[in-house]
Amino acid sequence: MSIKEEMLYKYLINGHRGRDNAVHSKEIEKALGLSNRSVRTYISSLRKAGEPICSSEKGYWIASSPQEINGTVKRLGVFSREVDNARTGLAYATIQMRSRTIVREENIEVTVKIK
Repeated sequence: MSIKEEMLYKYLINGHRGRDNAVHSKEIEKALGLSNRSVRTYISSLRKAGEPICSSEKGYWIASSPQEINGTVKRLGVFSREVDNARTGLAYATIQMRSRTIVREENIEVTVKIK
């Protein structure tokens, strides 16, 4: 755990246990002098290390029950599926772009679309 991750974890554990004590990322940024991106990066790293940091639209908090953790796991699953769907859409776009071939001979241009 880095010094800044530890600082963030201590901030959460010392006043933000349970969903009712969630703290918005803007407040964390202000209190610890971190950017929004840094807060998200440190939260992700701490979670990967097994720290029970939950989140919702209300903010972040240290879990006070397995149900709170399960709620965050489900929420992250939705995000994961949305990112996966976007990735699939981009892969499909790549296939569509590759299916268009332009052949040029003299002054003739032919475009072939494969569907």
